[in-house]
Amino acid sequence: PNYVFAHDQIESAAYSLIPEEQRSSWHFEVGKKILNSCDSKEDIERLIFLIADQLNRGKLSITDDAERISLVELNYRAAKKAISSSMFSNASHYLKEGISILEEKHCETHHELWISLYASYAETEYCNGNFEIVRDTVSSIIGHAKTFSEKIPAYKTLCNCDSMLLPRTLNVGSGRRKYNNAAQIGLDVLRQLGEHFCTNQSTVSVMAEFFKTKFLLLGKDVDILMLKVINDKHMLATMDLLETTS
Repeated sequence: PNYVFAHDQIESAAYSLIPEEQRSSWHFEVGKKILNSCDSKEDIERLIFLIADQLNRGKLSITDDAERISLVELNYRAAKKAISSSMFSNASHYLKEGISILEEKHCETHHELWISLYASYAETEYCNGNFEIVRDTVSSIIGHAKTFSEKIPAYKTLCNCDSMLLPRTLNVGSGRRKYNNAAQIGLDVLRQLGEHFCTNQSTVSVMAEFFKTKFLLLGKDVDILMLKVINDKHMLATMDLLETTS
């Protein structure tokens, strides 16, 4: 059977009877009981906000590292569900909770989860208009990423912020560089991907490239060209950044 309090004040009065030092463990146990009562992934997905909220309120009771990582993953799932409904403020809350539960060692032991959490946090805070938080989060990603490909989503988010964050001095590649606009960041990252663009092209050279491309497409069915799917991850990242930078 399901039971509910007859009034919010009754619920509040009952809650006040729980000693403050015990509330964290109570929330954690309630969260675990709800989670363990779920018979399928669909049940967890349906109740994920409730489960995450209870476990987060009881996170101080976590002593086992496996439980810590499980809660981080649960918060990540809750955030993705919130993002799918354009609930960016809620998503940011769950991602922030997940980040707060992580320990420094997890950047090594659970690196992929660490990067995914921070990258999603930067994106949601961009959607929420918190551009300074985006800058700080991107800096953390750049500082801890093991490969350049892990940095690309962070650079893309930073480019989207455009003048809200710039000019800034950022760690890019092997040194610190100052940028006056998002295009400079995008072009620098594209150079590191092996794509070089001249920023001082004359009108004549631009028109020459335009006619060169037009000549290459003569006699070709454009629809057929559009059917060719790019599978190269490197090229996909390049095209994604080009779209963002433009």
